[in-house]
Amino acid sequence: MTASTNDPLAVSAPELDLSALRDSLAGSWGLEGELTAVHGERDRNFRVDTSSGPYLLKVHNPADREEVLDFQYSALRHIRTVAPDVPVPEVVPTRKGLRSVVLTGLDGRRSLAWVMTWLEGRHPDPEELCPTHLREWGRMSARLGQALRGFVHPAASYPIAWDVRRLPQLRPWLPAVDEGRRPVIRTVLDRFEQRVAPELARVRAQVVHNDLAPTNVLVDERMAVTGITDFGDMTHTALVCDLGVAVADVLSGRDDALEVAHEVMSGYASTTPLEPQEMGLVADLMAARYAACVLITAWRTQQLGSAPQIDDVAYDQLVAMLDAGLDTLTARFATAVAGAPTGTPYRGNGLPYRRRSTTELLRLRSQVLGGLEVSYSEPVHLVGGRGMFLEGADGRRYLDAYNNVPVLGHSHPAVVDAVCSQLARLNTNTRYLHEAPVELAERLLVTLPARFDRVLLVNSGSEANDLAWRIARHATGACGGIVTSWAYHGVTEVTSAFSPESWGDGPPPVHMRLVEPPPAAPAAVASAVESLASSGHGVAAMLVDGVFTSDGVRGPAHEWTAAVAAMVHEAGGLYVADEVQAGHGRTGDGLWSFVAGRVPADLVTLGKPMGNGYPVAAVCGPAELIDPFIADTDYFSTFGGGTAACAAAIAVLRTLEEEHVVARVAVTGARLLAALRGVAGEEPQLGDVRGWGLAVAADIVDPATGRPDPQRTAQTVDGMRERGVLIGRTGRERATLKIRPPLVFDDEHADLLVEALEGTLHASR
Repeated sequence: MTASTNDPLAVSAPELDLSALRDSLAGSWGLEGELTAVHGERDRNFRVDTSSGPYLLKVHNPADREEVLDFQYSALRHIRTVAPDVPVPEVVPTRKGLRSVVLTGLDGRRSLAWVMTWLEGRHPDPEELCPTHLREWGRMSARLGQALRGFVHPAASYPIAWDVRRLPQLRPWLPAVDEGRRPVIRTVLDRFEQRVAPELARVRAQVVHNDLAPTNVLVDERMAVTGITDFGDMTHTALVCDLGVAVADVLSGRDDALEVAHEVMSGYASTTPLEPQEMGLVADLMAARYAACVLITAWRTQQLGSAPQIDDVAYDQLVAMLDAGLDTLTARFATAVAGAPTGTPYRGNGLPYRRRSTTELLRLRSQVLGGLEVSYSEPVHLVGGRGMFLEGADGRRYLDAYNNVPVLGHSHPAVVDAVCSQLARLNTNTRYLHEAPVELAERLLVTLPARFDRVLLVNSGSEANDLAWRIARHATGACGGIVTSWAYHGVTEVTSAFSPESWGDGPPPVHMRLVEPPPAAPAAVASAVESLASSGHGVAAMLVDGVFTSDGVRGPAHEWTAAVAAMVHEAGGLYVADEVQAGHGRTGDGLWSFVAGRVPADLVTLGKPMGNGYPVAAVCGPAELIDPFIADTDYFSTFGGGTAACAAAIAVLRTLEEEHVVARVAVTGARLLAALRGVAGEEPQLGDVRGWGLAVAADIVDPATGRPDPQRTAQTVDGMRERGVLIGRTGRERATLKIRPPLVFDDEHADLLVEALEGTLHASR
């Protein structure tokens, strides 16, 4: 970028006579009062205190042309029209109705000047901005960007050095920087040209403010933003450049800048979700902003005839970023913000896949993944998730009331941070000593009855149940199994035998016996035991899902489970409490459903909720069962107990405790159950409503006959999806609504669900 007489950076600010300024104010605007100089980088700004209140007088740089001022004026008018809640000033016309006047400075140079309304507040010190304030800073940046969305002007693309997209054009200014510090700036320039510039050409672009620094933002005593000033750096550039500049500037000089930078990004993303390409660029754009500060400051100082100097604060921040590693910071920021829509990612952000249309995905999925089932008649193409909500490729947001695996909600920062930190340090297996699997086992055992003193770590609930069956067969010498009539316990050959839901029309395996779940009498288990004995199989184990999810959600059924456990024990078998779906606080009266029912389980299996979706699972049991099995089989799982998986599981247990999740589940679950029963009392399509904590079911029936209606149930699930709420179906008839949300489901989410269900049922009458 070459300097010219039209470049404000190459032209010094106007030199003014205060007496002449007062005369101009009085003659052109009819304003008289005290003038006080205020901040301005290349313009001259004055507060004018008049009897009718304060105003701002801005005398623009002599290099600013009329079309540039019209650009700023038009943008301010546009913002005040489309987003009146965004606090920007208004240009005050002269007595003749003009926007500006021409003033002649002491050196004979001419400048355009205008008067603007005064915005109350003060410029904040970056150090006094806490995480909450920083998130609000990000939100305000996004709101300002949204207000400028769609705004166009002929002068929007005039080149300015402060557009970080143009950083490579500042390379000729590198000699102005102190020689010892040039290598750092050169590193950023090289990386930007090679890796960042090509990506910036592919992301969203529009007119942006481009300078949301503390010197251009006013706040009140509560740190709420009361004004945004100085639109002199406004330009048409990549939208994410605006965020990179805002983050870099508001944190400039803070020792903790890199630890809290994600707060600004999170606030921005909560208003304007970031595409993955954009999220992958923010760290580099922050570095580019700091590098531009160094280059521009040094070059301007040189041009104005002083000895070369640099912006020390910007340089120090840049060095800190390079020491941390821009790729490392990119990954850290992305995981902390989490929930941004996916797309063609910036290299280095860990997401190597390409953006595909929903139609293309459906076609390719059937070709390369086979006939895997897709939920809903109109499949949901997801690109992001945070907390209780999932985001579709079309920008729609869905309340997730179906997925039990992310018990803490999607992309929970505690889990994301734990996994990413551990992956960046070490991820290996339990053949080596490491603290993570030991601490995880200790934490689990503390939550279980005293008879449990061993933990075997695996990858999934299927593997956990498969392993529990192997232990049961080793301990009992028998090979017969018992399971409820429509249960699901896994996808391996062993566990598919325990999953009649998946059998289709095929006959049960010869070694399996089915029993009806509660409220049916438990006496059927005695018959199953007798049948296995007479066939020569004997009873090795009975597997029970504590909330009987696939059987239509039953429970609590404490008497039933205690009775069948006694029958299995009497036959010499083991009772396996499958807590994959019932555990981790799902029932609201403890971490584990079998403990709440005081069931004397022999083995306990856990699945992926254990890691909030990260592949980790476990079998817990007593040494008398576990130790002989390990001794005789030399059991080992390569990824079972991997350090990153253990870090995820530890984070889940810690967060469940710290955030009092189980107690909240009990309260929210009871409220949801009562609300759904209220709907059932008014709506004949809604039959029995039942639940235990946040394992909730509601039968959909034919109003005329009261019989289960699978077709109507499918239509209800699709109708809920159309209203932005995701639930599922369960039960033998597939006529039961399955409501099994993440455990951070709260009253507001329950209200959304009930409202959507009422609307769906009403529309289907």
